[in-house]
Amino acid sequence: MNSYERYIAVCELRQPDRVPVSPLIMTFAARLAGVRYSDYCRYGEVMASAQLQCIRRFGYDSVNVTSDAVRESETLGAPVIWQEDEVPGAPGDDALIKAEDDLKNLRLPDPLGPNRMHEQIKALRILQHELGDGEVVYGWVEAPFQEAAMLRGLSRLMTDLYEHPKLVHGLMQFAMEMELAFGLAQIEAGARFIGVGDAVASLVSPRHYREYNFPYVSALISALKKAGARVKYHACGNTTALLPLFAELEADIINLDSLIDLAQAKAILGRRMCVKGNIDPARVMLAGAPAQVRAEVKRCLLAGGQDGGFILSPGCELPRDTPYENLAALVDAARQLGRYPLDLSALADKA
Repeated sequence: MNSYERYIAVCELRQPDRVPVSPLIMTFAARLAGVRYSDYCRYGEVMASAQLQCIRRFGYDSVNVTSDAVRESETLGAPVIWQEDEVPGAPGDDALIKAEDDLKNLRLPDPLGPNRMHEQIKALRILQHELGDGEVVYGWVEAPFQEAAMLRGLSRLMTDLYEHPKLVHGLMQFAMEMELAFGLAQIEAGARFIGVGDAVASLVSPRHYREYNFPYVSALISALKKAGARVKYHACGNTTALLPLFAELEADIINLDSLIDLAQAKAILGRRMCVKGNIDPARVMLAGAPAQVRAEVKRCLLAGGQDGGFILSPGCELPRDTPYENLAALVDAARQLGRYPLDLSALADKA
């Protein structure tokens, strides 16, 4: 099987020849390629070249074109903090949307205009062309709630949930429409998989997630799937309380943070979607050794991989300074231990 065939199998909750291994790689790729991360974020050609160097060296199963959470908000005119070799972010004391009336001034941006949204699509096209149909290239959009936090400011948005619900719903609707247009442009450019990033989802209660987040992220996922893409939902943090709601989403893949009990998550999600995760990116991938990586691969395969419908990865982005031998160990262990049917005795061996 090639990587694309493996992905189709696990999205259909079947067992491929082996478990796919798909770390989310951004800053690590820039480091490997020897480029400034600010250039990686700004120029599609730089991003694509770094991603190609990385996958060709380590041989995992997917690449992606996400780099930061402020690509879309910057296109709208929101302030962004840029540093030469760090991930750009939104300033905590400033925001594009300062009051409800500001919503009236928002206009959907052109994903193919002279902006960083277009640069992401450039990277996607290059990767699709260079890797071919047998590989997996993730497009990427921010979830509406995540995007709302970038436009309004996270602290203000959390307060708005209680004090300004109309503003939140208006902002969520706009964010959903913008991210859908961005996702559709990536599908038109050849993306067969789209990641939806919701880094701040875990900061709200299940009640607030149901009221403010679920209707819009569900609509986004549904529309992207209707357009022909498979969709991965990536929510950071301890989302255990939200898992029953995630089970109602129509996502093909759910990416779980290392803070989640993988076996518990599989029990809650049932056979509704493929589960991806969930090795600790900091404690194991960054600060650990190859033997620890291999032990964590065994844990993940036992907890999540026995019945198929599973992708092995760290719980979130691979840290920039991860030792190269640790990523190599992750890929090698997946190839050796992740072949179906799984050898349960080898996985249970603690040595």
